[in-house]
Amino acid sequence: MDVLKRAVITHGGAGSESKDSDGPESAAKIGMDFMKNGASALDAVVHAVRCLEDDPRFNAGIGSQLRSDGCTIQLDASCMTSNGQFGAVACVEGIQNPVDIAHGVLLYSPHILIAGQGARIFAEEQKIPLKGLKCVSGSGEGKIDKNDKTPSCDTVGAVAFDGTTFAAALSSGGLKKSAIGRVGDVPLPGCGLFSGPAGAVACTGDGEDIALKLLAKKVYDMLEGKMRPDEAAQKVMMLFDDAVDVGIIILTKNGCASSARNGMAWAHLTEMK
Repeated sequence: MDVLKRAVITHGGAGSESKDSDGPESAAKIGMDFMKNGASALDAVVHAVRCLEDDPRFNAGIGSQLRSDGCTIQLDASCMTSNGQFGAVACVEGIQNPVDIAHGVLLYSPHILIAGQGARIFAEEQKIPLKGLKCVSGSGEGKIDKNDKTPSCDTVGAVAFDGTTFAAALSSGGLKKSAIGRVGDVPLPGCGLFSGPAGAVACTGDGEDIALKLLAKKVYDMLEGKMRPDEAAQKVMMLFDDAVDVGIIILTKNGCASSARNGMAWAHLTEMK
C-alpha cells in the first residue's frame, strides 16, 4: 500500500471564486517546495499562507477588509503543529504578513496569543522581518485600495504533512465593517484550526459561528474516531444552518478533503512513498 510522504492543502477563503484557484495552487507549490528542501510542515504552511496574504484577491494581508470606521485594518493569524505547539496574533495593524508573527509566537514566546500593538513589539524584539501595510488611495506594494465592491471572502489557510508532523496555519483580514477590536475564530485554538497526530484541520467562514462550535477540534475528533476526511468534510455542512457560510480543508495520512457551502478556491499537492 502506498504511504503518504508529504502533502499540502491551501484555500483562499469561504466564498472565494474557483477561477482564482491559481492563488492557492501557487501557495501549495511554495509549501511543497519548502518540504522537498527539508523544511517542516510548519514552515510549509506559514510560507503558503504568506503567499495568500500577498495576493489581493483574498481576505488576508494586502486583501484585508476595512473595519466599521472605514479606515482601520486589523488582522488575525495563527499556526499549530501536531506536537501541540500553537501561536497566534489578533488585531494586528500595519503588518502585511501577520502569519510571520504568529509563527514567532509559536517558536519564541511562552504565550500562545499576543494582540494589537503588543504583537508588533514582540516581533521587533524577536527581530522578525515585517512588511508594512496601510490603506491608501492608489496601488503598490503594501497598500490597500478598498471600495464597496471588494468581495469579503473569508480567512485563508493551509494544512501540511511532512512525513512526520502535521501543521495548519490561518490568516484573516477581518470581517467587513466589523467593530474595531472584533476577533473571530482564527486565533483561538480548536476553533479556526487544529492539528494533532491524526491530522490537520483549517476552517473558514462565519467566525463567530465557527468559534462557538469549536469546529476545528470537533472535526479533528471525528478524524481520531477513524472517520474519513471526505465524510468529515460533508458532516461539517450539517452542523450549521443554511445561512451560515463555512468551508474547511482536512488532511490525514490516508487522504484529504475540502468542502464549502458557497464555493472556495483551493488546491492540494501530495507525494507518496
